[in-house]
Amino acid sequence: MSAIKTMFHPETGAALHRARRVETVSYMGMSKVVEIEGWFPEDDGDGILMGADSAPLDAALSDLKAAYRAETQALAKRVRQSAGLSQRDASLLLTGSPNSFSKYERGIAQPSWPTFVLLKLLAHQPKLIETIKTV
Repeated sequence: MSAIKTMFHPETGAALHRARRVETVSYMGMSKVVEIEGWFPEDDGDGILMGADSAPLDAALSDLKAAYRAETQALAKRVRQSAGLSQRDASLLLTGSPNSFSKYERGIAQPSWPTFVLLKLLAHQPKLIETIKTV
């Protein structure tokens, strides 16, 4: 623990003390709660993280990104196969790009939020692919 007992917030002037807080990290609709240590005021105001203080937040974000990548890989493949489409045909029909599903399924790229929502919708209502084909 630091030898400094108190510091002041450079913007608010609030007195900050070393303390622990619980924070929620969110990414693409997923969340993870982590405990962090940093310099915080007595109220719920903004604090300051220094050095390794942000490591738990960084690790949580990294975990969420990996989980999202794995989920989108499986989801893209499941939706495409359920519709009986090749990677190229699914890509052109659902994203307009000829190689997007290949990239999604290999984890090289992740779909945008709207495409991810569309894939989730198609996973729950596979017959909607027929409507999309006629648009």
